[in-house]
Amino acid sequence: MAEVLARRSSRGVALCLGALFLIAACGGGNGTSGGGGASTTDVTVWTAWGGAELKAFKDVLAPFESKEGIKVHITTNRDSTNQIANGIAAGTDLPDIAPGPTDPVMVKSWVSKGAIKPVETALGDQFNAYISNTYPALTTAPGGASDDPYIGVIGGKHYELMIKTQVKGLIWYNKHVFTGTAPKTFDELLAINPSQYNAQKLFCAGFESGAASGWPASDQIDNIIMRQSGETVYLNWVQGKQKFSSPEIKLGYQTFLKEVSAANVYGGANTALSTNFGKAGDPLFKTPAGCLFLEQATFIPSFFQQDFPSQNLKAGTDFDFFAHPSMGNSQYDGNVNGFYDNFAMYNDTPAARKLMAYMATKDAQQIWVNDGGTLGAIKSLNYTDPVFKNAASVAGSAKNLLVTAGDFMPSDMQKAFWQSLLNVTNNPGSLNAELAHLDQVQAAAYQTS
Repeated sequence: MAEVLARRSSRGVALCLGALFLIAACGGGNGTSGGGGASTTDVTVWTAWGGAELKAFKDVLAPFESKEGIKVHITTNRDSTNQIANGIAAGTDLPDIAPGPTDPVMVKSWVSKGAIKPVETALGDQFNAYISNTYPALTTAPGGASDDPYIGVIGGKHYELMIKTQVKGLIWYNKHVFTGTAPKTFDELLAINPSQYNAQKLFCAGFESGAASGWPASDQIDNIIMRQSGETVYLNWVQGKQKFSSPEIKLGYQTFLKEVSAANVYGGANTALSTNFGKAGDPLFKTPAGCLFLEQATFIPSFFQQDFPSQNLKAGTDFDFFAHPSMGNSQYDGNVNGFYDNFAMYNDTPAARKLMAYMATKDAQQIWVNDGGTLGAIKSLNYTDPVFKNAASVAGSAKNLLVTAGDFMPSDMQKAFWQSLLNVTNNPGSLNAELAHLDQVQAAAYQTS
């Protein structure tokens, strides 16, 4: 989980934003941060991972280093985009491999400057197998377009190697409480009577996350809009081309407000606004249950388990999820909200090519998923965890894996968007005023971004 935002890779760990945070995570060798020439024996990698994610990455690398005799020098850098941008501008050394940028304008700029090398170059004759084996939504632009900077596709070429993914918009429940059939549509979901299952309310929600409060609510409305009005409207909105006051986005807000209404959300607006996202699912496991459902991403089970250690909660036995139900427009049901981890090659060296090719293999990604907490990018991996096995089916059925809107908006827009969701949760009657304000912020933010 590289960041608390979707673009960064996971919500589960909050990172230090806006400040350089470099930790030598795996030493040895020359310890340089750049390519150091066309090395055949050393490769430098920057990643934002720490803790369990860094351990998993080292587990993935161990067979590669042993077999190839190549030393991988890892640096945990949680400001890699800015550091690489500075390096490109100054003409100084870059890491051999690091995540690609998330800003679509930056992706295009770095590609045009030759800073990022094509995945086609890195993988060589293994590229076609990579495309065939990877979830199509991670490698194919919507509608067959030649450009989709959100997944690193520019001019028909690929510049980001997809290695892991997560799925959002999942509806979690306690299997001992909700024993019914998963609803197929959002209207069917809203029609469920929680008292039938001895639960107090239909939904739990927790939107508090420090300075980033509001992002869990943004995930909910994202999943509504992309399935309600489609990928074109959704991506235009992300790019500032669709006003917040437009009928489609306003409808998304109105639908979101049904989820957090006093009639439907546990504890009312005050509880939703003051509860940290990691604690939002706690009422699922209390007696009697405070709610039936919590909408969240694939990372949330770890919070269930750490908050109720005495219950020894097991995925698939004590809790499970169903995919976000249809919003009534079946042509948009294949739009799935998710995020991913990628690596880009900045120095074309023999060692870097070999590592990129290795990370694209089933063997490498199987180690990642065996360590738990993530999906791979390859379709045919084996999952022993029933939750991730189910999530893999959701990812595999996706027509488009769409990014999280706020994470790709300019910072002023993101802040205003998140705050608006908190405001309308607290006061639904403020919706029109909030949307009008967001239009104003949008006009200024995208002009200067």
